[in-house]
Formats: sequence, structure tokens, C-alpha cells
Amino acid sequence: MKKLDKFFKQHPFYFLFGLAIGLILLHTLVNVIQHCPIFDEIEQIFYVIGIFLISEITAKLTHNIYIRFGVSFIVNFAYLSIQMFFDGSYVNYTSFIVTGGVAVFIALLMVWMMHSFDKLFEN
Repeated sequence: MKKLDKFFKQHPFYFLFGLAIGLILLHTLVNVIQHCPIFDEIEQIFYVIGIFLISEITAKLTHNIYIRFGVSFIVNFAYLSIQMFFDGSYVNYTSFIVTGGVAVFIALLMVWMMHSFDKLFEN
């Protein structure tokens, strides 16, 4: 187990890949049990994988916290805006402001995750 733990600490992408496969299989199993379409609402898992990959790439490319926050905010705001547009849930400017607030919160979490990647890659 120590070798596996060391391997996953050195290669977080493989850990993410295994976690994603496990989540997709679990979500598919739950959908089968509930008699829903097999890949119903699977985009949430891909969104989390995307956040992890963007955080890892940004952590490797830049160390400026403002650039990291800006990239995270733009990616999240764009994704959430497009999703809300296609869902038809943009009602007025309040929806726009709330989407921006949620994007700021997710961007802060991503910056924290990038800081964790920095500590991980230093060792």
C-alpha cells in the first residue's frame, strides 16, 4: 500500500483517472437501479474532472495567484453561463450575478487546490 500511495502522490493524474472511472461506474449502477438512462447526468463527473485538470495545468504553468484566480473564474463562469443558457434558467440580471458569485467561490476552491498541487510537486 505504501508503494501505491507513493505512486499516486507522484502521479496525481492516475489517481484522478481511477477515481473518475469509479465514479462513472457507481453513477451508472445507480442509474440502472433507478431505471434511468444509463449516462443520465454524467456531465457533473466530467465537470469535476475538468476542474481538476485545469487546476493541475494552471498550477504547472504559472505561480501568480491572480492569473490562477482569473483563469479559474473565466473557465467556471463560461461553463456555468453556457449551462444555464441551454437549460433556460437565465431569468434576469440576478441570475447573472449569482452565477458570478458561484464562479468566484469555485475559483477560490481551485486556487486552494493549485496551492496543494504546488506543495505536492515540491516534495
